[in-house]
Amino acid sequence: MKAAWERFLGGESHVAAGVLRGVIDDSWRRCLFVHVDPGRGAAPQRVALEELEALRARNERLMAASAPFLVQSRAYLAQTGAVIILTDPEGVVLDVEGDPRIRESIAAFGMLPGNNWSEASIGTNAIGTALASGLALQVHGAEHFCEPIQRWTCSATPIRDPLDGSTVGVLDITGLGRDYSPQNLPLVVTTANSIENRLAQMELELRFLLLEASVVRLAGAGAVMVFDLRGRLVKANERAAPVLAARGVMLSADTRISIEGCSPPEASVALPESLLVDSVEPVMRGRALLGYVVSLPEGVISRSPSPAAVLPASPPTRSVREVRERSGEGGAATVDELQRRLEFLSTRDSLTGLANRSSLSERLADCLDEARRTGERVAVLLIDLDNFKHINDTLGHEFGDLLLEQVADRLRRCLCRGHTLARIGGDEFAAILRGGSADEVRRLVAQTLEYLSASFCIREQEVFAAASIGVSIFPADGDSASALLKNADTALHEAKVLGRNRSQFFASRMQIEVQTRMNLETGLRAALDSDRFRVVYQPQHALEGGALVGAEALLRWHDPALGDVPPGRFIPAAEEAGLIVAINRMVMAKVLAQIALWRMRGLAPPRISINVAAQELRDPDFVDQLCEQLECQGVPAEAICLELTEGTLLEDIEGTAQTFASLRQRGIAVSIDDFGTGYSSLSYLTRLPVHELKVDQSFVQGIAGEAGKRSIITAIVEMAHALGIEVLAEGIETESQLAFLKERHCEMGQGYLFHRPLGPDEFEKLIHPAVSAPVLS
Repeated sequence: MKAAWERFLGGESHVAAGVLRGVIDDSWRRCLFVHVDPGRGAAPQRVALEELEALRARNERLMAASAPFLVQSRAYLAQTGAVIILTDPEGVVLDVEGDPRIRESIAAFGMLPGNNWSEASIGTNAIGTALASGLALQVHGAEHFCEPIQRWTCSATPIRDPLDGSTVGVLDITGLGRDYSPQNLPLVVTTANSIENRLAQMELELRFLLLEASVVRLAGAGAVMVFDLRGRLVKANERAAPVLAARGVMLSADTRISIEGCSPPEASVALPESLLVDSVEPVMRGRALLGYVVSLPEGVISRSPSPAAVLPASPPTRSVREVRERSGEGGAATVDELQRRLEFLSTRDSLTGLANRSSLSERLADCLDEARRTGERVAVLLIDLDNFKHINDTLGHEFGDLLLEQVADRLRRCLCRGHTLARIGGDEFAAILRGGSADEVRRLVAQTLEYLSASFCIREQEVFAAASIGVSIFPADGDSASALLKNADTALHEAKVLGRNRSQFFASRMQIEVQTRMNLETGLRAALDSDRFRVVYQPQHALEGGALVGAEALLRWHDPALGDVPPGRFIPAAEEAGLIVAINRMVMAKVLAQIALWRMRGLAPPRISINVAAQELRDPDFVDQLCEQLECQGVPAEAICLELTEGTLLEDIEGTAQTFASLRQRGIAVSIDDFGTGYSSLSYLTRLPVHELKVDQSFVQGIAGEAGKRSIITAIVEMAHALGIEVLAEGIETESQLAFLKERHCEMGQGYLFHRPLGPDEFEKLIHPAVSAPVLS
C-alpha cells in the first residue's frame, strides 16, 4: 500500500497543497465511505452489446451534439498520446476517440464504451469526480484513488443541459502522465461549451419540428397543450389556461407532465394525472417521437389516476447496476432477458450493434411513407470498404472484425443525425438521412470519406481501410425502398470503377450503363457456353532482320445481338463478372490445340504468348495443371510464353516469385505486358525470373513528338538488358518508330507495320516447316 494512502488514513493530506486538493480530498473521503478498494485494477466489465446500443439510444441527443467534435478530435489529438471520452450522466462511457496508438492501452485501462467511471465504481478519477463535484478538474497520477490507474492524467468537465442546467454527460481527455499537456483542461472545457451550444441549437430545431407537427391541433377549438419528450411545456393555446383554472390548476412555464425516467425540476408543477387519462397523444415524425399533445375538452370529467398517464420517453433509463444485472452477471439469464436478446438480434448486427439489412429496409419504407406526406428529401448511403478483403485475407478474420467495429464507431459519429445506420453485409454499411439539402448531404458524405480514410490502429498495427460511397435521393432517384437501395448500389459501383475512396451520387445515365453491363455479362456467359470466342495471332518479329520470332494470342468476340465487341470493352467486363479465369482457360486450351495441330502438319510454330490473370497465379496448382495440359497436347514448354500485366505481379510479390521460379524450372517463359504504365520498379524485376518486357504501345506511338517517352523507352531497354531480359515493343506502325527502336537495341516488336492480328489459317502461312518434318506419302 502506498505511503500516501496510509498518510491519508492518518488524516494527512495525501499530496502537496494546491488549488484542487480540497476537491481530491473530498473525493477520497467519498471513496472510503462507499468502500472502494484502492487495489481495484480497472472499471467493471462493459455491458452487453444490446444494452450498450440501448444506452446510446437513450443518450442519442448528447451523442449527436458531440459527434462533430469527436470527429475533429482525432486530428487534434493525433500523436499526443491522449484520447477524448464522452460519458452519460452516470459516468458510463459512450464513445472514445483520439490518438489511435494508445487504443489498446486505453482498452486495458478500462476506457471502453459501456464501462462505468463513477467514483463508486473506480474511485477518484476525472470523470466520476467531475460528476460528483459538478466542477471541471484534472486528476493527476497519485491523485487517483485506485493504484493501478495512477499512471494516467485526466481532465474532465460536466456537460450541462442548456435548458435546465442538469448534467447530461461528461467530456474527458485522458492520457499517460508522461504525455500530460496543460492545455487539456482548457481544451475539454471549451469543447464542452461548444457541445452545450449545439445541444441548445438542436433543442430549438426539435421544438420547431414539434410545433410544426402540432400546429393544426393548437389551432383547433379545444384546449390543447404541447409537451416535449421530457414532459416540459412547449406551447399551450388560449383555451388551455381557462380549462385548467376551472379545475384549480394554474398553467405556467413550469407546467410538466410525468414522463417515465425523467425527474422534473423541484420548481415544476405537474399536471394531475386524472386530467391526462385518454388525453395524451404522441407527436410522431415517421418513427421518431417528437413530443406529446394533451387535449382537454371542456366537458372532461376527472377520473382516478391510471398507469397509462405516465408516458415512456424512449427506453426507460436504468442504472448501470440494473443494466449489468439484466445482462446476466452473477446468475442465469431470465426468460425475459433471453427474449429481449433474441428480439435485439433479429433487428441488429451481432458484431457492431447496428441495424441489420431487414431492419434497414423496414425503416426506409417508413421514412418514405412520411416523406411522401411532408415532401422532405431522404438520402440513402451505401458505404463499402475498399480493401477489406485484402486485410481479412492477410491479417485474419478476427482482425477484420476489430476493424469493422472501429469503422462502425466512426460511422456512428459522422452519421449520428441520420435516421438509421446499418451493417448490411460483410464490409458494407448503409445509412438513411432525412431532410437536408443535396449540398448538406454532400458535405456529410465528404466528411465521412475523410474520416474513414484516416488510419486505424488495431493490435498496435496501423492499417488503412478507405471506403467508397454511393448515394441515391428520394424522390428524384426512386420512389420505393428497393429502387433507392438499388440505385445507391449502382452509384457505389460507379465510385469503385472511378478509382475508389470516393463518393458518387446516382444519375439516370447509370441505369443505362448498368443495363449495358448486364447485357454484356449475359453475352459473355452465352459466348462461353456456345463457343463464340475465336483466337487470332499477332506476329512478333526480330527488329534486326525481320524474322518471325513469335505471336501474341488475342481474343475476339462476335455476339449475335451486340455485334463485334472490342477486347477493351469485354475484358474489363469479364474481370468484373468473375469470368476472366474461365475465358483464359478456354484461350489456353484453344491455343495449345492449335499449336499441336500445326506441329502435326509438320510446321514449326514460333513461341505463342498467352495472357494469364492474377487469380490464376494465386492457384497453387496452376503450374502443375498447365504442365499437364502441355503434356496432354504434346506441346513442349518452350512453345508458349505467359503474359502478365505489371499490376498482377505486385498483388503478392512473394507468391509470384515462387510461381515464376517454378515456371522457369519447367522451361516456360514469362513476359511482363504493358511495362512502363504501372509501377515499373527495378526492385521487383530483380526478384522475379522474367524473360521478356513488353514496352506499352502508348510509349512507342509517342516516339515522334515526345522526348519524355523516348527517354522512357531508352531507360526500359537499358534496365532490361542490365538484368538479362529481352525487350519487345508493341504498337509499331511507322518506319521512324522502327528505326528508333533498332537504334536503342530493342530486340523484338509487333504492330501494324508488320502485320495486323491474323486468323489461324492466315498466320499458318507465315510459319516455316519443321527441320525434321515427316514426309507424307
